[in-house]
Amino acid sequence: MLLRLSALALSLTAAAQINGVSFQDPIEHAFSLDVPKGWTVKGGLFRMGYSDARPMVDMQSPDGRINVRLRDVSIPSYFVPNQLHPREGEIYDLGAQAQLTVARYRNGQEYAALYAKSRFQSVCRSLTAQPSDAPAPLKDFLPEDVSPVQSSVGQASYRCESSQGARIAYVYARTSLYQGFWQVQTLASLIAPADQLALARGVLQRATESFKISPQWVQYQKRMDQQALDYQRARQQGRLRQLNQQVAEFEMKMQSMKSQVNAFERQQARQAAQVESFGNILTGITPTIDPLGNPRDVWTGTKSGYWTNGAGQVINSDVSPGAGWQQMHPRQ
Repeated sequence: MLLRLSALALSLTAAAQINGVSFQDPIEHAFSLDVPKGWTVKGGLFRMGYSDARPMVDMQSPDGRINVRLRDVSIPSYFVPNQLHPREGEIYDLGAQAQLTVARYRNGQEYAALYAKSRFQSVCRSLTAQPSDAPAPLKDFLPEDVSPVQSSVGQASYRCESSQGARIAYVYARTSLYQGFWQVQTLASLIAPADQLALARGVLQRATESFKISPQWVQYQKRMDQQALDYQRARQQGRLRQLNQQVAEFEMKMQSMKSQVNAFERQQARQAAQVESFGNILTGITPTIDPLGNPRDVWTGTKSGYWTNGAGQVINSDVSPGAGWQQMHPRQ
């Protein structure tokens, strides 16, 4: 208990001593928060669909030794597998509304561990899990509009061996399961040398406690969600129209909607270029090419190879599982 209280006290003290300045979302003016003065700060609200808006803020200390991140633009919403979409890693396509990845629900602890491997792989030659009894140095900064069926929090701490020496890497995740899909509602991470860990935790705590969503943006997003419903209705009617010719009035409405969607998709393409600067890799997902040349995203495993059979099943293994299994290759 003494160690836990000491860690909490250090975090609170560091948060109070940080000379902070306000950072405003430069893209949609959706949120603001306090960040350390003099640090390099990147981020904003990245819109990948009418109902797919992803905030992310990445903060790096002037000497480059500390990195703190809130959320991650590369993290999608997840669609729970069903009979029509049973394969994990498959994309559940809602067009301009959103793109979901098919995956079974992961609790907060599972997801924190999965994300750590993806988040720190470019920095850490190795990650060694270590116990962390200290309270999480943050608050859940994004409210939930709908009560989840199930929700879970977890944190993971690691010793990272990097080219700049040993560091401490940390991830906190809260996942929420709804009807048919789930999201990583809160996600925060940091990496820092052990002697600067208290400062990094303080930065994370102050950032999440000061995080504020603009009421004007909330109303804007409600309008976007309504447009998403209108878009899906038009999209479904477009499929039906292939079988039955509709009246001229409906054709005109569809053309109008198509023009709106095309404009929106052009905007998405522009923002996708910004997303790439952060390394747009789905956490826990390895992009591959199957034996037929088709792109296929699979959940990252501990082995070096991925193999598939004619039924679409995938096995992560260093060697071939046997007859009928073909190797999948990494997608660049």
